[in-house]
Parts: sequence; structure tokens; C-alpha cells
Amino acid sequence: MPTDDPIEGRIAANLRRRREELGLSLAQLAARSGVSKAMIAKVESGLSSPTAGLLGRLCAGLGVTLSTLMIEAEASEVSHQPAARQPTWRDPATGLERTLVAAASPFSQVEIARLKLPVGTVVEYSLAPARGIRQHIVMLSGQLVFTIGGERTDLGPGDSLFAIVDRPTRFEVPGTSPAEYLVIQEPG
Repeated sequence: MPTDDPIEGRIAANLRRRREELGLSLAQLAARSGVSKAMIAKVESGLSSPTAGLLGRLCAGLGVTLSTLMIEAEASEVSHQPAARQPTWRDPATGLERTLVAAASPFSQVEIARLKLPVGTVVEYSLAPARGIRQHIVMLSGQLVFTIGGERTDLGPGDSLFAIVDRPTRFEVPGTSPAEYLVIQEPG
């Protein structure tokens, strides 16, 4: 009889997903972990509740830590982040304020941040990320000049921009009011 425990169900699904992502058959994972094919099948289908020792062996066979597997299993497919609990970081040098609206999770690699930049602020990222980041900028208020690899784009309220950030970038706030915008990004 399949387990009714939602965490155990997510553990089972995560084990199967990781095995399939690695392109491993049940037999291959059994050889790597020392756990029988039949037991792996029972765990993945939710017919058997795994012990910590069994999970440890399966995790070793999959090349993942038990902690990572548990964090993924305990995460919910529905995530509510009340505004009062969204972490905000302030850059003391520029006044930039960055609020993490929605963090990436095991269910979505998308991250959403709300940024506020004071008038006259210039923020430069002279080094490109090691891997390109797919990024949307959605202007809420104010004006922003976004430059990537020397290519300048002027943005105002309601404007949006998409870029693969794989070159140096620069953000500048001209005009008389601060800029507030959303950055929605995912790995490249």
C-alpha cells in the first residue's frame, strides 16, 4: 500500500527523478548503492518507507547528500512568501535596495527580486557571470539605463527587457526619481 505521508511521497519522487536525470536504470543504481532493484522500485513507488541508512546508500549511489534530498522533499510545490518576510539587502555604498521576492527552489529555478535605486546611482558589474543568466527586467517606476556589453537601453515605467547576461552590465538612474523594477532570472 503506497504511503500517505506527503514528505515520503516527495522523497520517492525525488529519488526517481534524480535516477532518471542521471540516466540510470534500477540495476545500475542497485550496483552503485548496494540496494536491491526490488527495494529501489518499492521505495520509488512509495510501497516501502526507506530507513535513513537505506536513503544514505541511495543518495551515495546518486551522488547527492541526504541533506539535499531532504531539503528538496520538505520544500512545497506551493510557496508563499509574505512581503514582511522577504529578505532585503541594502548596499551602503550606492543605496541599492534588493528584496528577494521569490527564491529559486527545487520546483522552479526562477528567482524574482525587486530592486530600488536612488537617483544618480550607477551600479557596474564589470565581470560577466561564469554561466550566462537569462534575465527579465520589468520597470515599475522611474527611469533606468541598462547597458550590456556596451549596448544601451533606456527603460521607463511599464517597459520590459530580456537579456542573456553573459557580458559586463551597468545600471544607471538618470532623472529626478528613483528607479524601482523587478528582475526575474533563471540559469542560462
